[in-house]
Amino acid sequence: MSGLLRLLRRWSPETLSGPWSIPDDPGDFPVFLLMGQSNMAGHGCIRPGDPWRKGDRSPVPGVLVLGGQGTLKCPRPRGWTRWRPAAHPLHLNQGSAGFGLGLPFAVQLLGDTHATRVGLIPAAWGGAGIDALGPGTPLYENAVRRARLAARHGTLVGVLWHQGETDASREPLIRTHPGKLTRLIGHLREDLETPALPFVIGDLAPFGDDRRKLEAIQRRAQIRAGLRRVAEEDPHAAFVESEGLTGSDNVHFDRASLIEFGKRYAAAFLSAAVPPK
Repeated sequence: MSGLLRLLRRWSPETLSGPWSIPDDPGDFPVFLLMGQSNMAGHGCIRPGDPWRKGDRSPVPGVLVLGGQGTLKCPRPRGWTRWRPAAHPLHLNQGSAGFGLGLPFAVQLLGDTHATRVGLIPAAWGGAGIDALGPGTPLYENAVRRARLAARHGTLVGVLWHQGETDASREPLIRTHPGKLTRLIGHLREDLETPALPFVIGDLAPFGDDRRKLEAIQRRAQIRAGLRRVAEEDPHAAFVESEGLTGSDNVHFDRASLIEFGKRYAAAFLSAAVPPK
């Protein structure tokens, strides 16, 4: 193969077909933003005790993912901002990203609704505090740009959120976290011109307290209570319980729990929104 042909194949958009073809009607292609930090970016199968399984990295029929995520410091897309067949990991510009809950969520949604395609927009970043994800930040700007671009082919119908571990590290961050999350939700709905956009908020890990000091346990409890309160006070939000799930360390969910968590996110979304066509 000539060098020119290899270059063209590398930079030319991939042709989508079969179970990854995009429906002609945007209403038949529900799209979701994935926002938060490492547990949303996908942190399963990172450690030796939580290995990848056969087929984990294979594209999932009916699920597409939009590339072009930026970074903590720059909103410019890295790579093509185009749809591709979805496979783990969804977040390609973070070395720590692995198996995540986004794909199990999409698979469950396909089974529970009449949708034949689901689109995912990866916009999470491992270790990101809420101040790195809100309005005015590169990650937020990139997420909004790509969500608007996705609207050319599909319909943005929800946001999946999992974040708070970083903000549980210091008391001042804990006190302001619920208000910042509420403002982020409001700005996102306004910027995307979707005032009733469903926002699905996941609980932090229920495990690991046996390895934490009392102060750290109390800080995490405050963050978790705040997440629940934000969801309860928003008529278009839902809270996802993490009870019974297990982890690969004291913060991150393991592969099996991310699959179950994705299913719970799907159930929570359907409770907060009209199911997609």
